[in-house]
Amino acid sequence: MSKSKLFPFMPTALKNLFSKPATTAYPFEPATYPERMRGHVEIEIEKCISCGLCARSCPPTALTVDRAAGTWTINRFDCVQCGSCVNVCPKKCLHIVPGYATPGPQKKSETFTRPTPPSKADGKVGLQTGGHPVNDHDKCVYCTLCARKCPQGAITVDRAAKTWTLDKEACVSCGLCASSCPKKCLTMKED
Repeated sequence: MSKSKLFPFMPTALKNLFSKPATTAYPFEPATYPERMRGHVEIEIEKCISCGLCARSCPPTALTVDRAAGTWTINRFDCVQCGSCVNVCPKKCLHIVPGYATPGPQKKSETFTRPTPPSKADGKVGLQTGGHPVNDHDKCVYCTLCARKCPQGAITVDRAAKTWTLDKEACVSCGLCASSCPKKCLTMKED
C-alpha cells in the first residue's frame, strides 16, 4: 500500500498546521459584524410609554405591549429584525443594535417592565409620559390631521361644528397629534 493511500490528508494537515488560522479568536478579539447586518431590537424601557404602535406595526407579531401592566415583550425567535417597530416609535426608545441576541436552549420571549415612577408627594419627578394634548381653539382650523394621526382614535374633530374632543382614557400620550398639527395649536400638558 502506498503512503498516499494511507495518509491522504497529510499534505492538507501539514499546510494547516503551519498557516494562519482561517477563523477569528472570538473571545480574545472583538467580533466585527458585516456592514449590512440587521442586528437585534433593544428597548430603553424607561422611555417607553406603552403606546403599542410598535406591536401594531410588527409584521410577524413578535411584539406584545401591555399598557396596564407597563410591560413590553419580544419573542426573539419570531422577530425578523425589519426595523418597522423602531421607525414608528414616537419616543425613540427602540433601537436596532449590531450583533446577535444571546442564543438559548429553547424558544422563549423576553419581557421588560417599565419602572414605576416615584410618587409626586416625594417632590421627585416621575416618568414623563408627556401628558395629554390640549387644543388652543383660537388657533385651530379643525383640519382633522391630528385625529387622522392619532393611533388610538382618541381625538374627534367635527369641521362643521368646529369642535375638538379628546377621549383621555384612549389617549396614550404619544404626542403624534401635537407634532403633526400644522398650526401648532396642540400642546402636551400634564393633568
